[in-house]
Amino acid sequence: MEFMTPTATSLDPPVAQQRAPASATPLVAATRISIAFNGSPALTDVDFDIMAGEVHALVGENGAGKSSLMKILGGLYLPDAGSIDVAGVRTDFRTTADAMDAGIAIIHQELNLVDSLSVVDNLFLGKEITTRFGFPDHRAMRAKARDVLAQLQFRPSPDALVGALRIGEKQLIEIAKALLADARVLIMDEPTSALSDTETHALAVLVRALRERGMGIVLISHRLHEVFDLADRVTVLRDGRHIATLPMSRVESAEQLVSMMIGKNFVAPHRESGEVRAAADTMVAVRDLTLSGEHRPVVDGVSFEVRRGEVFGLSGLLGAGKTEILETLYGVSPYRISGAIAIGAGKRVFRTPAEAVEAGVAFVTEDRKKDGLVVDQSVEANFMLPSLAHIEGFPFYRPRAVARCVAAQAKASNVKHGGASEPVATLSGGNQQKLIIGKWLMTQPAILLLDEPTRGVDVAAKAEIYSQILQAARSGLTVVVASSEIDELMLMCDRILVLCEGRARGVLEREAFSADELVKLASP
Repeated sequence: MEFMTPTATSLDPPVAQQRAPASATPLVAATRISIAFNGSPALTDVDFDIMAGEVHALVGENGAGKSSLMKILGGLYLPDAGSIDVAGVRTDFRTTADAMDAGIAIIHQELNLVDSLSVVDNLFLGKEITTRFGFPDHRAMRAKARDVLAQLQFRPSPDALVGALRIGEKQLIEIAKALLADARVLIMDEPTSALSDTETHALAVLVRALRERGMGIVLISHRLHEVFDLADRVTVLRDGRHIATLPMSRVESAEQLVSMMIGKNFVAPHRESGEVRAAADTMVAVRDLTLSGEHRPVVDGVSFEVRRGEVFGLSGLLGAGKTEILETLYGVSPYRISGAIAIGAGKRVFRTPAEAVEAGVAFVTEDRKKDGLVVDQSVEANFMLPSLAHIEGFPFYRPRAVARCVAAQAKASNVKHGGASEPVATLSGGNQQKLIIGKWLMTQPAILLLDEPTRGVDVAAKAEIYSQILQAARSGLTVVVASSEIDELMLMCDRILVLCEGRARGVLEREAFSADELVKLASP
């Protein structure tokens, strides 16, 4: 298999360390599990087990059946066929409470928090600590909340509203909720998809500690370096079927895993040095940008320029100011802005997203479900939202013209769907993300802003997204991309601006890219 990478990437595995399971009887064993939705099989005769004191990775493309299997183990779905044993005893999970009583906790990929409640209220919702008189013991809950969050190197105020937190911070709250359940089996579905490298490292340390205590951990991750770093065994699913279960000592390379996952050869796209002309027009110019928050600047005196056709990266830890800069360029910043900004051919600064879109600026936000899609609407409706005014016959709705445009863009973006009228909520995460990027490319923007463009997306879908973005950049599109994945930035970008606590720490040219240097610059 040909697998091209210009630098070390997240697909280059460290040496896996094989561990012996602590017991011969699995904590949980699922046998010949099958389930179908609306007549379409999601899982067919799948076997999976988890031993005490091991990390068992589950990998596959979006839609391979990973989350369906874990939801069956967590009591969310009842299988059509198959059986589940807990510590060797046949068990039926009819509800999530049944699974929790059996010692199984799940960290779901999709966040399940109440934005209007505080951090501590979300952590203890439904399982409050009470005094001997039956009243909520707020002091005890705050103390326990601080303790469990400190294990993740996250120290928010326990009374802070969850709705005010960034998506990566919300992910840490979800992880803490599962840890508080004191489970014997912890299922982690893409737990690091919204975390920075620092938070990811803290979680890895915690996973190893939990394994040493005898907990069984199921790790679902599209970041294959995490699989090689943490897992003792790996199971591969493809199209709802079991392909292989192997000890990590028998997995020769990430390429081998990817081959089993997608069933074909895989070529990783990448950016070549020197693809942007030095004389290209400046499309984004930022001078001494400061975004003033309630207590301190969230961005402090940042300056940079981006040229036409360039892929420009923003790197930094969670809270470094990456998202806030993109929001400011798009006209949606909630902060007090000072400094100079000139965007696009008109060298403007935007007060609203409508002004930005009219000037040819598109923005793919980090939370696709909340800000990127209308999930209860069709594939066609979501594709057309930014472009309807430019379709032939507007303001009249011409179904045939719309259908042609949607079909062409879906094909160009390789969005797999069951028809233009299919609700977008039924698509896999990878196809949803390709749709979002595709709908903005339909507007033929001059500048594309990307915030975590491959969060929760499998390896194959990532490659397709990278190819689409790089091809558009070669055609003259200016791209500014913020990502918590250093490898992703090194793969795509011509230059990377590193932020630390809202301040610029330096800009690296492609020839100087180094994961160690990026981490060093991003660290306080």
